[in-house]
Amino acid sequence: HRAGRRDGCRMTTRPVAASHRTVVRVSWIERVVEEQLAKAAADGELVAEPLKGKPIPGIDDQRPDGWWANSFVRRERSHDRRIEASERLAATRATFWRADSERELRALVDAANADVDATNVNLVATDQLGRFDVDDIVDRWRRLRAT
Repeated sequence: HRAGRRDGCRMTTRPVAASHRTVVRVSWIERVVEEQLAKAAADGELVAEPLKGKPIPGIDDQRPDGWWANSFVRRERSHDRRIEASERLAATRATFWRADSERELRALVDAANADVDATNVNLVATDQLGRFDVDDIVDRWRRLRAT
């Protein structure tokens, strides 16, 4: 049994263990690199730091067949719903400035926020829409009315 690469590097043969007849073919480059790594490890130059980072959510969960495709479809549908809702809310936002009274304006903003809440139920977390700030919109509306 022989193993090795045939990528143009000159191959050398060296036994894996004296008790085995298996011969592994290793290129001279691989041999030099392995020797340098072994020397660096022996000299204490290769110290493995403890791994740090953000854990991958659900890495140990058992997943049913097709889980990735289902997740992909859910994300894509969410994205499409967000685009539709954003267009709808942009049109709604334009009606804010045409309100005749502050009471009407607050009712329009409250209705728009109810629409945002209803839409967010069907969106993944990364596609969630932000609610309208009633006080900020009322302040802007008042300033526009004053001019």
